[in-house]
Amino acid sequence: MRQAEGAAALALLDRELIDANSPSPLYFQLYTVLHDAIVKGVLPVGSRMPSEKDLADGFDVSRITARRTLVELAAKGLVVRHRGKGTFVSHADRPVPIVAPLGSNAESLGDLGRDTTLTVLSKRMAVPPPDLQTAFGLGAGTRVCQLVRVRSASGQPFAHYVSWTPKFSASMPKKEFEGASRLTLFERYGLRIARMERFLSAEGASPDVARALNVPSGKPLLKLVRFSYDAQGQLQDHLVARYNSDLFSYRVETKVGLD
Repeated sequence: MRQAEGAAALALLDRELIDANSPSPLYFQLYTVLHDAIVKGVLPVGSRMPSEKDLADGFDVSRITARRTLVELAAKGLVVRHRGKGTFVSHADRPVPIVAPLGSNAESLGDLGRDTTLTVLSKRMAVPPPDLQTAFGLGAGTRVCQLVRVRSASGQPFAHYVSWTPKFSASMPKKEFEGASRLTLFERYGLRIARMERFLSAEGASPDVARALNVPSGKPLLKLVRFSYDAQGQLQDHLVARYNSDLFSYRVETKVGLD
């Protein structure tokens, strides 16, 4: 019975996603396959996971790799392991993903009817990278306010923000960045934003971002880079946002004429 349940679960997984020639470790590849199957509900809550032997044979990996993967899933709270009984999915159904219009200020998400919380991980005055020093028109060694924040919905982090803002000061209270949208803060501190440029791409999660978003390192994330300028064309704010694409996406709507 247990063997049949494990085989049934294995049949739901895409074994073609494991590539022995990839530079990504087999452990990480297998973890990603199982992690995504669990959070997307392919392997539902309470279902039996494939055994270490099932995983090793089905994905052509070692038992050590399979064991490490199940241990890591258990450490993340996605599965629970019972000695002599097997491993079972314990992760609850994932929330409905947030979908934001591409042109919106998705950082505040106030227009989406979704309650979210914003947490400041760090606030410091630091020297920005050379390209940003040039873009801001700063002298070498000039320190700028850097913020690192995470936004969560229903207790699950889905967005990681890193921003640089020369007009923000060290004296600004940390709590202020958790209680108001950035556009509100821009107005409050005299930043008149006239134009924004946004650039979308994808990026693997670095270890620090992965920890903040509770995802495996290397997981593909949606990346948004935003430049905010005043009416004179002077850069006032630079933001890099990384989103867990399981929980957040942008929507682009194009109107076309009908003949």
